[in-house]
Amino acid sequence: MIELVLHQWKQFRRSGSFGRELGFTIFLSFIAVIVLLSVFALSSSLAEIIPKINDKAAENPILFFNSFLLYYLIGELFLRYFLQNTPALDIQPYLSLPIRKSATVKFLLGKSLVHPLNILSLILVIPFGKDIILPQFGMIATISWVLSIFTCSLTIHLIIILFKKKLEENIWVWIIIIGIAVINYVSSIFTNIDFTQYWGAMLMEVLAHPYYLVVPVALLFTLNSVVYKAFINNFYLEELVDTNNASSESYSSKLSFLSNYGIIGHLILEEIRMIIRHKRTRSVLFLSLLFLGYGFILFGKNQDSMKATELFASIFISGIFAINYGQFIWSWHTNQLDFFFTKPFAISDWVKSRYQLISIATITSTILAIPYVYFGWEILATLFAASLYNLGINIPLMVRLALWGPKPIDLNKGAFMNYQGTGAAQWIMGFPIVLGPLLVYLPLNLLFNHLAGVAAVGLAGIIGLLFRNFFIQKTTQKLQALKYQLIHQLTI
Repeated sequence: MIELVLHQWKQFRRSGSFGRELGFTIFLSFIAVIVLLSVFALSSSLAEIIPKINDKAAENPILFFNSFLLYYLIGELFLRYFLQNTPALDIQPYLSLPIRKSATVKFLLGKSLVHPLNILSLILVIPFGKDIILPQFGMIATISWVLSIFTCSLTIHLIIILFKKKLEENIWVWIIIIGIAVINYVSSIFTNIDFTQYWGAMLMEVLAHPYYLVVPVALLFTLNSVVYKAFINNFYLEELVDTNNASSESYSSKLSFLSNYGIIGHLILEEIRMIIRHKRTRSVLFLSLLFLGYGFILFGKNQDSMKATELFASIFISGIFAINYGQFIWSWHTNQLDFFFTKPFAISDWVKSRYQLISIATITSTILAIPYVYFGWEILATLFAASLYNLGINIPLMVRLALWGPKPIDLNKGAFMNYQGTGAAQWIMGFPIVLGPLLVYLPLNLLFNHLAGVAAVGLAGIIGLLFRNFFIQKTTQKLQALKYQLIHQLTI
């Protein structure tokens, strides 16, 4: 095991980019220390903060904090998904060496534990436990409570490893996760059912009966065995590659009918395959699905001052994929533009295929958002008007502005905290995308009412749709004029 650690250090130190990687590691470590110190300061103040939140928190701060921990663990789940990498690819240098599989897998799982997120839960709960729980329940109960939460955090750590190795590309897993979060949110607001109460009650039982610690510990060891077997069974590179390729092809093969709709349909199919096959584009797709639930935060307030905010949320929800994907519409084809420009089809067909792809995604997002009608028909009308505005104005605008100094993008890197490809155009296009519909909405809203402003936004989108061929023509001309410059700019 010590030899493996030394190999990893020598590999890092002898790397051609050692200086850059060392500087980046120091920078990330500095950020991690600041975050951990901030969490420690917050936890040390919870004894004073919690009683001021509401009467229920003041009456029983321990139960309130235990209930809150469910939201913390859910947040940690998403943080780990974006920040925690699976160590599967690190086994490559050792496949041809006389090292037992079990030793290598144990080393990889142990190495993955060296992460700031694995001590974040301890920093959050230990000060609270020392100040509030220890005086009431004693040392044994407090230690059992802390270890229970820490064990749950490590269980999430293993879940993320297993998820990224086996389940990440299964869209139904994402739908189930988002569905559970939405159901809990809706039930806590509109019914008396709140899953956080049950979670808080379970942690209170751990305080009352410290031996209940055996339950999360048993779950952790069971999941560790599952992850260990998954690594052993997928130790060879060819098994990993075949699994990933089969998963990608199974999705795109179901959309092969698009090739029957001419060159534009074929280009849309190729774009979808590119999205499915690469980590950066898949991350954009999954994040877009996740943020469809953004409306639960802003809708249903029934306040006149919130009407403009509802329009903003509707623009965001219906056009989330168009915004996340469309702003880099030309950068996704880094190192491939010369291939497209030399193919025997018109550049206008390429532009139309991109426009139609993100238009289809916008329509799909709007359909998925129809359940927001629960908050009232005005919300549904606002969503439809925002969707029309995205289709008629925002999408052509993004496709055109994305031609302004695009930057290359590595498709094999994730989207979270990754600003590769971001340039001046991405910052500037945010203003017309957000402010444009508000400038159309506000005058009629002030003169008449909310629905008049929403109708104006929808009408503006319809007018934009009538001129979509004009927009496509102008974008095609600009792309034709810049094609050699783009090939140079987008080559890594």
